[in-house]
Amino acid sequence: MQGSFSITRLRDGLSLHCTDVVHLHDMATQFVMKEECIKIMLKLEGNAQVVMGRQALQLDAGEGPKAVPHGTVVALNAPDTFQRNARAGSHQRMVVLTLRPAWFEAAGLSQEPFREHLSVHNWMPTPRAIAIAKQLIHPLGLDGPMQRLHQESRALELIAEALSPLMTGKAPSPPTLAASACQRVGRLQKLLDSGEADHLDMRAIAQTIGCNANTLQQQFREVCSQTIFDYLRQRRLQRAAHALQHDGVSVARAAEIAGYSSQANFSTAFRRNFGLQPKHCRTKL
Repeated sequence: MQGSFSITRLRDGLSLHCTDVVHLHDMATQFVMKEECIKIMLKLEGNAQVVMGRQALQLDAGEGPKAVPHGTVVALNAPDTFQRNARAGSHQRMVVLTLRPAWFEAAGLSQEPFREHLSVHNWMPTPRAIAIAKQLIHPLGLDGPMQRLHQESRALELIAEALSPLMTGKAPSPPTLAASACQRVGRLQKLLDSGEADHLDMRAIAQTIGCNANTLQQQFREVCSQTIFDYLRQRRLQRAAHALQHDGVSVARAAEIAGYSSQANFSTAFRRNFGLQPKHCRTKL
């Protein structure tokens, strides 16, 4: 495989597994899963065949621009086999959250809806969930405890969306945006993440994406639950934090990266966002 693959323990009983790989060869994987847990899977792209025990999971999302993300919740209450087959050249992008009994107990949640071994509940992720999954797969910002805290906050949103119908009996509200609008927001996120929009105004950003500015702002807020410039400001702060932590830049240079002409204003925004002063970033994280 070629690409990125990570497993992060976010909290006792809660772990995050992110995959963004291309299979260079046909690949078959098989092993025995022994722990009791709930698996929440959100496949953004890929058609690998996955079988747990004798239960085939419906995780085909397709590939490329026409990929349709798909989610599944699986309960594992006894040891069983896991099998996965992928063909050479296929691209796999997905997020898997593993919830163990310790996490349910700490959260005060009942596992009663998941008592049946290998019970499977499919779910169609909202645009917000898809945006969160992309952020988890390719985080831009800090390492260490602050990064894990950010990941956990995003993971909890996915957990709430995936489990709410099972815990409350109420289905989430259907997405109101068309697929083309969600793709447009995805392109905008890539533009904002790249740094190419750092010095653009709203009109220029809208022209780059090819959409009316008011429409673009409304669609972005619906998917990401924040304004375009709030998102851009946060991303620039994360790039500044990364430069402080990994490149050893000065606080003055970090302020420039974040778009602040005043170091004092930058320090205030940085502390509000990350909980510490910029000068402490290299020693505290």
